[in-house]
Formats: sequence, structure tokens, C-alpha cells
Amino acid sequence: MQTKTLGTLIGVLVVVLLGAWIISTYHPAQLPSAGTNATTSATSTLGQTVSTPSISFPVPADFGLATTPEQVLVKAYIPPCDEPFDYCLYYDGSAYKGTNFESAGLRIYRRTDLTSKSACLTSQPTGYTGLTASTTAHETYSVSVFQPLGNAGAGHYASGALYRLFFDSTCYEFETRVGETQFANYPAGTIKQFTDADRAAVFASLRAILDDTTITSTHTNVVFPE
Repeated sequence: MQTKTLGTLIGVLVVVLLGAWIISTYHPAQLPSAGTNATTSATSTLGQTVSTPSISFPVPADFGLATTPEQVLVKAYIPPCDEPFDYCLYYDGSAYKGTNFESAGLRIYRRTDLTSKSACLTSQPTGYTGLTASTTAHETYSVSVFQPLGNAGAGHYASGALYRLFFDSTCYEFETRVGETQFANYPAGTIKQFTDADRAAVFASLRAILDDTTITSTHTNVVFPE
């Protein structure tokens, strides 16, 4: 009987000690600290910086990051990013809930078909004709912008701009967009209006991402046209 009791006590002691060891050695996974460069992961870089072999850019805390259309969690008549894209940074905050705001996003896409500086900076945005690019040459890179861009349909409309970046025989385009529904489509008093000031604030958020974009290999901050 004593032998059986002693064996039971030893077994319990082993279990207790094993549990204590597991607790002491367990460390939950944590997101990188702010400002840390991270490889692209659609959920682990929010509020961080995404660093690729070519470019680096921030992902604000109120934005989601998608590398495929299925990862874009905001569903709207006007999507935050048109396809194709390598990265879609889409507004995922709640500041404009209850207004006629629909979506906002920054589409980032490497244009492998535009291999020369001239083609990269001046080729018309897809679906547009007759636009004139404003271009700026810097020491190690060049940039351009087509603006304003816009489209509308079925009571919905979007506005934005398309920027291009050319460096080291590489062409990237960055398209900003804010989508809205016609305020007049809603019964009076049911929603608040997404104002001009609101729109300017959203575009300022998108512009802040652009202004903090760098060329990874040289750590050069890209200055896009206004």
C-alpha cells in the first residue's frame, strides 16, 4: 500500500514539475516592434514596415495589407485597389462609418512590361487616354504622376492619382483611390455626409505612405510629385 501511495505521489510531482517547466519556457509570438523591417505577411505587418528586395513602405495601423484579392477584407462596389496588384493597402478603420464613404486604398504593382524610363514614366494608366504625366528626375531615380484619376457608375464614384517610380531598370506604380457613394442616394437623415475635409484626410493618409516609401537597396526615400 505504501509503495502504491509513494508511486502516486511521485507521478503527481512529475506532472507538476513538467507543467511548471512548460509555463516557464512558453513565450507567445509577438509582432515586430514599430519600425522593424519585416518580410511581407498579410497579417503580421500591420502598423509596421514592409521591406522587399526593391522597395520598403509602411502599413499604418488603420490599414490592412493584402497580396491577393481574397485578402482584401473591405468589400465595396468600388474596391480599394483594382487588379492586378502586388500589394493593396486598404483603409480598415471606422472613422467614416455611417457616411457615404466606401473604400480607400493604395495599389502597388511592379510593371515588368515597362522596361525603359520613358515607358515607365509616361505610359498611360490602364483604361485612360489623353492624360499628361508630370515627371521629376532625381539623382538615382525618377518619378511621375497622372492626376486626377476618376471613374463613376451606378451612383458610385472614385477619385485618385497614379504615381510611377523608375530606378535600376525597375518600374513601380502606386495608385491612390477613395471610393464614395452618392450622398443623395440615401434617404435624408439616415447617414452623415463624407465631407471634402474627410476626403482630404484620407488622401493625406495615403500620401503619408507614399512619402515614407524607400528604395530598399540604397535606403533612398522616394520624393513623389505633389
